[in-house]
Amino acid sequence: MAIIFQSIGTIHTPYFDFNTPHQPIPDAPGDFWITLNPEYASALKTLENFNYIYILYHLDQVTPSVKLLTHSPWAPELEIGLFASRSPNRPNPIGLSIVQLKAIQGNELVISGIDAYNGTPLLDIKPYMYFQDSKEDANNGWFDSLPDKEHIIAHALGLSHEHDHPHHEHPHSHAHDHDRHSRHDRTSYEDGQDCHYQAPEHTRDHKLTKHHLDHND
Repeated sequence: MAIIFQSIGTIHTPYFDFNTPHQPIPDAPGDFWITLNPEYASALKTLENFNYIYILYHLDQVTPSVKLLTHSPWAPELEIGLFASRSPNRPNPIGLSIVQLKAIQGNELVISGIDAYNGTPLLDIKPYMYFQDSKEDANNGWFDSLPDKEHIIAHALGLSHEHDHPHHEHPHSHAHDHDRHSRHDRTSYEDGQDCHYQAPEHTRDHKLTKHHLDHND
């Protein structure tokens, strides 16, 4: 049975080629916004009351190859099922991200960082509701079994953190910020990302920029 979806808008990001992170980075540099097709603008009524929203989008640049078993970059020695991963190589290439909604003006939504190429087709927007979507007994699945879980989570969230160096005679730690390497294979993994990334220079002629909206964060 054929299922046909139509794009309802476009996601705009600083990511144009291979530098897209593997998951949303809330404080990622650059501008992130969504242009909703004008005919859907009225559907945004009261959405500004929500702090966070779900974004569903078409992974239009993913190769069609699908493997039912895969490996996460966080634990390459661990074989996991495709549905236990966030790999973009899926039977239906649909992306899902939770982002902060910073402002709405007309048919445009200014959002926090999202892990999507510039120009990605938008499929849907749904509100994130705390009482429904925040599960107190949620865990991290196989991720919880990783020996360096806390360190990896800090990398994944782009946080400053302590970094141990066991190869020194007297191990010590130091705080540091992590940028990410440019991503060389958008179609490989979404379970985690490299330790470093670089966003290309990207500006837009748009009055709702992150600089102007920091006071609303």
